[in-house]
Amino acid sequence: MPHTVLSSPAATVKRIKIGALDALDIRAPAYQAAVLLQGAQLIYFSSGKLPTKDFEQLAPQHVSDNWLWVSAQAQYDTQDSVRGGVPLCWPVFGLFSANPEAVKTSFKDSLYDVTQHGYARTQIFDFERFSSEIGDSKSSELVLTLTGSSSPKLDLTVTFSFNDQGVNIKLTTQNQEAHTVHFSQALHTYLPTADITQTVIGGFDGINYSDTLQTDATNGGWQTKTQQGDISFEGEVDRIYHGAPDITLTTPTQRYQLIATGSNSTVVWNPWIKKAKQVSQFAEDDYLRMLCIETANAHLDAVTLQSGQTHSLSLSLSQAH
Repeated sequence: MPHTVLSSPAATVKRIKIGALDALDIRAPAYQAAVLLQGAQLIYFSSGKLPTKDFEQLAPQHVSDNWLWVSAQAQYDTQDSVRGGVPLCWPVFGLFSANPEAVKTSFKDSLYDVTQHGYARTQIFDFERFSSEIGDSKSSELVLTLTGSSSPKLDLTVTFSFNDQGVNIKLTTQNQEAHTVHFSQALHTYLPTADITQTVIGGFDGINYSDTLQTDATNGGWQTKTQQGDISFEGEVDRIYHGAPDITLTTPTQRYQLIATGSNSTVVWNPWIKKAKQVSQFAEDDYLRMLCIETANAHLDAVTLQSGQTHSLSLSLSQAH
């Protein structure tokens, strides 16, 4: 992609540098976004007629109107995912060793490091196209691709749609192998809060989840529990919900709505006090100001993709009123 600005009356996209990483700065009269080419990682989004931001001078973690949480200690270096925004976990979610046997078999000969969260988040994606004013919503659309991966051969297309109401991110996986491939994935969305203890997530009442912090004494696996009411935070949370309902996140200052398609699981995470001291690019008290709600196909909900087939996973993020 050239370093010049591609524009239309509604939106522009420009290639910039944030730290050591190449990024795309998308601007329109009613919104602005920034996407890192490493990992196709959305790192900033905001809507409203606000002053535009120069991310080459002011990194996204220092911008107060960001819909996404980015750690103040975030590092924009090659070969390391940035702590915040929406990293991609693909084609493996979480620890490789904790995945179903079918996923581990599919990637046992991978040429890439799939130890944790796969390899997409550290790969450089190709710029495919940018389109403006698509449909009645006057959305702009950015398409990035990652092709040529091997063992197994999967192609990944990431499509971002932006408008003044919010952002949609879609992961489309195509199996180029002659055999079936099993994989797991997530849009690992970091969201901000003024106070995690005054934050609730609605939509999960009655849904079963795997509590990765509790071991089942009968089989050695994770305990299965059922959510009662809204999700609140009084300690470390690391859960895989086996469902993807429409979600409302309520914080002391904001309300978000998250709607998923092609997803059979949702991961909710906050490291709390002890774990926060072990997380990279993370201040010891950052747990008070963030949480992750991850649109996923993880653990028991891994995807089975036959030869030549495609699968799409998407998240729509908006602010609720």
